[in-house]
Amino acid sequence: MNVAAKKIVELEDPPTKREQIVEAACRLFLENGYELTSMDAVASEANVSKRTVYSHFQSKELLFTDIMEDMCHLFGEGAIDTIDFDAAPEDFLRAAGRFLLSKVMDTNLQAMMRAIISQVGSFPAMGEKFWLTGPGSFQTVVADYLRAQDAAGVLKVPDPKVSASLFQGMVAGPHFLPMIFTGAADRSPETVENTIEAAVALFLAGHNVSSRSVDLPVTEKSPISTLGLGKQEGKDAD
Repeated sequence: MNVAAKKIVELEDPPTKREQIVEAACRLFLENGYELTSMDAVASEANVSKRTVYSHFQSKELLFTDIMEDMCHLFGEGAIDTIDFDAAPEDFLRAAGRFLLSKVMDTNLQAMMRAIISQVGSFPAMGEKFWLTGPGSFQTVVADYLRAQDAAGVLKVPDPKVSASLFQGMVAGPHFLPMIFTGAADRSPETVENTIEAAVALFLAGHNVSSRSVDLPVTEKSPISTLGLGKQEGKDAD
């Protein structure tokens, strides 16, 4: 059973007809997409009549919107609220990066994002809700932290919202873009940690943490190794 579908319906024993429909439709929308999922297929998958489906959801559009809006909240669920706002920038950003990639690399959430992106032209409100409850919420949390660090003189952050967006892109970009266009991304723990460490180091170097140098981690697998960045032999980092 699809994990995302189970979270939405929170099945009882036995499930109600509505729960059967939601679980079946969620599974079909994520596996086949909106266009290829019919109400007949939902009825068959849910083991109910088509009339029963329509008694709960008057159209496929309403069924899709209802399910996707519920799923939007899954992106925002997790440990983001437990990240220590009093932590040093390195620790906060690492924790935030791990939270973000835990969502980006989740196969159920990937399927949800593809479904929403494919239909955002027809359902713009759904796309906006996903942004506000998911990636946009993450961006706000990071921006609030950066604003506090700037006020304390720990970081130099002229525009916290822009900086939060840049950090989000540095962490998610190397994994999210391949996933969207190819359906696959390197999800090995080593690669994930390399991405986070590179993003944190680059971000802190650009925001002048405590006016001290920051050595960028350059490894064969590090995204920054091809950029010629990091501490060069015989030279001090700026």
